[in-house]
Amino acid sequence: MIRPYKKEDINHIVELEKNHLESSLEESFYLNDLANPFARHYVFEVDSKIIGFVSSVFDGFSLEILNFVIDKAYQTKGYGTKALAMVLDELVPLGLNNVSLEVRESNKKAIHVYEKLGFKTIRIRKEYYKNKEDAYFMQKLYDEKKDIANLEAILFSKKEGLKYTSYFKERYCLNYYDLYDYKIDSVKDFKYDSYIYFLSNWLDEKLFQGFDISSCALMHVNAYHYKSLSRNTYPVSFNYLKDCMEYTYKINTEYGEDYAQKYAKFNYDKISSGKIKSYSVVINDKTIGTVLILEYYHSIFIYGLYVDEKYRHQGIASNLMDACIEYAKKVNKCEVYLEAEPDDTPIEMYKRMNFIEIETLYEMFLEK
Repeated sequence: MIRPYKKEDINHIVELEKNHLESSLEESFYLNDLANPFARHYVFEVDSKIIGFVSSVFDGFSLEILNFVIDKAYQTKGYGTKALAMVLDELVPLGLNNVSLEVRESNKKAIHVYEKLGFKTIRIRKEYYKNKEDAYFMQKLYDEKKDIANLEAILFSKKEGLKYTSYFKERYCLNYYDLYDYKIDSVKDFKYDSYIYFLSNWLDEKLFQGFDISSCALMHVNAYHYKSLSRNTYPVSFNYLKDCMEYTYKINTEYGEDYAQKYAKFNYDKISSGKIKSYSVVINDKTIGTVLILEYYHSIFIYGLYVDEKYRHQGIASNLMDACIEYAKKVNKCEVYLEAEPDDTPIEMYKRMNFIEIETLYEMFLEK
């Protein structure tokens, strides 16, 4: 587990620094930082024993990691990766946008951990340390939260929804980005800045006369902090296309025949072209569960998680989520986002997986 450091931890922190880093920020530094609102120093414990720590400074936007140490007896066992992922996840809801640090060129173990978590070497600082060793300056960037949410705008339902009546949009949440007093001919024409400005006036109730307001949660977890809930192991197939159109059509018929057919074709084309990744659980050569992945610059966005009603509550959804997380690790985009409705059963599952709510997204509906 991780926790903020306390006064009684300081001697242990300084000792770890001197044993592993050959230098220390010293006791006086950590004593003074107990009252520093920008200081973010955490210790890592296993069986109530401190095995490492991170010292850092956070201004509400950028995080600078000063020192990061895992006791040698616990290195190469995954503790460091998970501990740092947990620290970063603590700060994402507070607005974390980028992380930076310096690391010795010779510290291959630490560099490997940072790279797994999505850090990139930006530059080399020559003879940075006292022994004239070079430092790698590394940085990790997060995608803007509003940009992650806007990924939904490229989906078929948003494009197709603009062609339908307001009743269709009202019923199927397709006015997510489309305000009814703002005429547009296509998604490309919609000015997101105007929408953000509209939301900035959220407390002005006069703006919402004639509208009903719903919401959903934007959720996030670092892939190395993710907790699997899988009880059973089901075969998970990557980009399984055999009955992709049939399955997609089946789960969208409630939105109308025309919509279901078009979305099935759209989905098939996107998966077959590699623009969307999919995982499916296939039993007896039939898809009984599926999930989709959109890749962004530094993260992935999970959507479309669906399991056939006959096969629910058997751990299939967990298996599909596990596959998404492993994919994120593989491509070094370990920041994972998804949307969940507050009254929807899966939101509790996501929380047990260590997803946290970082933002509330609002949907606008015309009142009947």
